[in-house]
Amino acid sequence: MTSSNAAAGNFALGTLRTTTSHTIGFPHLVELLREVPSDAPAELYRDAVADGNVLGRPTQAGRQRSFRHLRELYFLDPRRPEFIALRYYWDIDPLSRPLLAGLLAFTRDEVLRASFSAIGDLPAGSSVTSADLTAAVAAQFGNEMAESSLGKAGRNTGASWTQTGHLAGRVKKARNEVEVRPAAIAFAAYLGHLAGGRGLGVLDNPWSQILGIAPGRTLEALRDAHAQGLLDLLAAGKVVDVSFPALGGKA
Repeated sequence: MTSSNAAAGNFALGTLRTTTSHTIGFPHLVELLREVPSDAPAELYRDAVADGNVLGRPTQAGRQRSFRHLRELYFLDPRRPEFIALRYYWDIDPLSRPLLAGLLAFTRDEVLRASFSAIGDLPAGSSVTSADLTAAVAAQFGNEMAESSLGKAGRNTGASWTQTGHLAGRVKKARNEVEVRPAAIAFAAYLGHLAGGRGLGVLDNPWSQILGIAPGRTLEALRDAHAQGLLDLLAAGKVVDVSFPALGGKA
């Protein structure tokens, strides 16, 4: 794996607003990563969608649009440490894939991040409407976005959180408790590392909210990932050291 130390300095939360026009496209991401080898260059992802039509889009314009949305949210570039890590954990645990995609999309898309405030603290079973998500986005971007765009954002983020497992249902949606597995914990910790977190700080951040890791359970979660060999953890008293040997990173 390529070392992320230099690239970590380039990490920043994305300001994209892809979810104002599209969902996070998890089913398309699954199809694309199934067809393209993990060691493939960035060009092969474009070729697979635009020329190979692995996503089954009827027009060239539709293929280009689908590729653009996926590239915005997931990079599709093996030179990016975030995408290297996504593919690494993706292959290790297929059951974690919805959360892996959600974690990276959350990192990239500021509208998706804003929408999470509508569902983050809700208990399982609580009703969630598109209007709830629209209001959460409007609270942050209402002065910058047209009403029609806000409405689309509400619908698309609702569908996106359904794809990640945070919501259940089609027309009537309800808050769902996600199953957080060690691969998702490790990926969230790695994103926290890239963002500058160290020690327990790799999970004391917004990504742990996506996973529903309660305050005070950070070390336990890291131990779960360490037990599966997905990261290295040394904890002695108040000193905690987290590293990612397979990804070339240390926190």
